Parts: sequence; C-alpha cells; structure tokens
Amino acid sequence: MTQTTNTSHLPLKPLQLPDLPSWFPLAWGWWATVGAIFAVILFCWLYLRWKKKRLAPKKTALRLLTGTPMPLEPSEAIELVRQAALCYYPRDEIANLTGKDWYAFLDSQVPEPMFENNSELWQQALYQKKPVNNADALVGDCYQWVNDALPPKRRRAKVD
Repeated sequence: MTQTTNTSHLPLKPLQLPDLPSWFPLAWGWWATVGAIFAVILFCWLYLRWKKKRLAPKKTALRLLTGTPMPLEPSEAIELVRQAALCYYPRDEIANLTGKDWYAFLDSQVPEPMFENNSELWQQALYQKKPVNNADALVGDCYQWVNDALPPKRRRAKVD
C-alpha cells in the first residue's frame, strides 16, 4: 500500500482583505435624507413662528379682557375689540364703521349675533355716565367675539 501525502507548499501570499468602507463621504441617499430632515425642521419652525405671530393680537386682547384686576367698562372692552379687529381686517373696512354698521360687522363674523340685538344697551353703556346694569354681560360678549372671530377663518364679503 502506498501512502500518498500531499505536502506540497505552493508559494501563496496570505489573503488581503479590502479596507473597511468609510462612513464619509456619504452616499447621495443619506445626503437627501439629511436635507429632507433639515427642511422639515425648518418648515415646522417657520410655521410655529408664523402662527405665534398671527395669534399674538388675539391672545393679548383676551388677556386684557380678563386679566385686569378691576373689571373693564364696556367702552374699554369695545375699544379692545376694535383694536384687535384692526390687526386682522383691512383698516379701510374697519376704521370708518360706527354705530349699527359696527355692530353689524361684529355680528357678521360670528355664528350667533350678540351686538345688534343689544345695540341700545351698548349705546347707553358707551355714551352715558351712569353705569349700565349688564356691563359684565357686554364685556363677556366682547370676550366671546374675540375668542370666536379672530383670526378670521374665511374671506368674507365686504361690509357696506
């Protein structure tokens, strides 16, 4: 019996593995993902900043209508409503409205009218020296109007 052993040594070099892939430069897909994430964060930040700026007059008016230590007079409350409305509506539409036209505009911006029905009471509260019995209700109507009507949700027809 012959024994065969394969003891030949070939002159082979050891295996050379390639270098590990580097994390940089990133593939274009990663750059696109980073860009998209950055764009979303920038969009969200700009939207929140815009919304905060848009709601600032409303929040200020609501704070002034409720946050004072002494209750507001109806004349002061309706003046706050006018100032808040001027922040959201065109000046040429709002500034020249008085009396029943002003109350009609206010009622056109909310689902339930609350100013034209009380126009006589409003006139008494605004132009008489003696206090009105329902002053708190009138100030409450102003608060409700600012809370419901501002900022405008839709484009409305021009009030004549």
